[in-house]
Amino acid sequence: MTLLLAAGVIDVHAQGDSGAVTARKARVESGLLQPVAVRGAPVHAMRLAERMQALNVPGVSLAVINAGAVEWSGSYGVADARTGRPVTSGTLFQVASIGKPVAALMAVRLAAEGKIDLDEDVNRRLRQWQVPGAQPAVTARALLSHTAGMPTFGLPGYGSDAPQPTLLQVLAGSRPATNPPVTVDARVGGRYAYSGLGYVVLEQYLNDATGWPFGVLAGETVFAPLGMRDTLYAQSLPPALATRAASGHAPDGSVVAGNWRAYPELAAAGLWSTAHDLALFALAVQRAASGQDGQLITPQQARAMLTPVRGSYGLGFELDHAAAEPAFHHSGSNAGYKALLFAYERTGQGAVILANGDNGWMLIEEIARSIAAEYGWEDYRPRERVAAQPNAALFARFAGDFGVSNTTLRVSHENGRLYIAGPPVGPVPVELIPAGDYDYFMREKDATLHFDKNGDGRIQTLIFVDGRPRQGTRLAEAVPRVD
Repeated sequence: MTLLLAAGVIDVHAQGDSGAVTARKARVESGLLQPVAVRGAPVHAMRLAERMQALNVPGVSLAVINAGAVEWSGSYGVADARTGRPVTSGTLFQVASIGKPVAALMAVRLAAEGKIDLDEDVNRRLRQWQVPGAQPAVTARALLSHTAGMPTFGLPGYGSDAPQPTLLQVLAGSRPATNPPVTVDARVGGRYAYSGLGYVVLEQYLNDATGWPFGVLAGETVFAPLGMRDTLYAQSLPPALATRAASGHAPDGSVVAGNWRAYPELAAAGLWSTAHDLALFALAVQRAASGQDGQLITPQQARAMLTPVRGSYGLGFELDHAAAEPAFHHSGSNAGYKALLFAYERTGQGAVILANGDNGWMLIEEIARSIAAEYGWEDYRPRERVAAQPNAALFARFAGDFGVSNTTLRVSHENGRLYIAGPPVGPVPVELIPAGDYDYFMREKDATLHFDKNGDGRIQTLIFVDGRPRQGTRLAEAVPRVD
């Protein structure tokens, strides 16, 4: 069945295309939810097509897992804003760091076959490069769990017209690589520190240990056994696949130069896939963890992947969640793309959501809340806050620009309402809901704002809490020029 909406073409692939599943799908598409709800106020549900347009996200692909199977999938909008080419179920997206749990599954399978040892010094098998002077030794288990003391440098990718480094140049930090040399800068096995460069070391280790290129190894150990026919690790796509790929889009909705950036760090950021293929991957982990299927990995191996090593990170998976029911997940963020894989270990539920826009993360979370509401998940529920009566007499004292962590937040008021705009809230002003005379929250972001009471004049400082508190100071207003 094909539907036309403002966002573009939608392809529906529901199991049996039953009326019940189609109705659930329609409710998800029209029930996107903001992160914060006001107690006692009507639920503000939003339509997917409208949110895609508002956030400049041209295309979305998703797959919903229920009862241990892909219940339905949907493809929305366009793969490229210039051509209008529609997203389909076969459209490939860069899924960035979701490649890390796939690499982890590869490593676990290779360890089970005796081809590697998750707890040996990786320098034993590294042939063309060695981890410099780590004490104690760096292991694959430490690399997989981000406890190897590796640098936390982000991976920005490379433009299509820029020189692109080899994996060894990335490890050495030599031109044209833009990253520092890969070294151990903290105690191995100590604190958790997310490191894409650690997965570069893992990739080289697997290459040297097996004698196979990483992409070929992934195909043999994961993609082929799971039937993931539209998934590959690739720095650049072959022409036949490039025509099926979604282009990345900047925050303003324009196409990323060259359609996408290249990521030679395949294990860390170079995975291309579809929502359906990644759902097959999630289902395989679910089945193994619940003891239903041990052909790819055993239940013991699955549980090892899903057991925290430090903090809330296991072997390749993020494990933090709000619900009592255990879950595993990972997000992905490359230039022009955002992605989420989220699944429960035991309930047979989950979802994969892919977007080809830099503003896609806000949209992905709104979609996830809609899926959670429809399917009864305990995670991705909006936080409920209590509103107070507004004291509009104070609003003029709050209005102005405040510097917060090298960004500017603009507070304004109109018609008895207070608004805020600017990073990290976004360019469009959103309403500040009063929780008290000097305390506010917003529906669009799980964040709070406190104005410091300092005399009877204009408020000079505030505290913006978005995961952590950050102080803001009123910026000096421009003095009008007099000629």
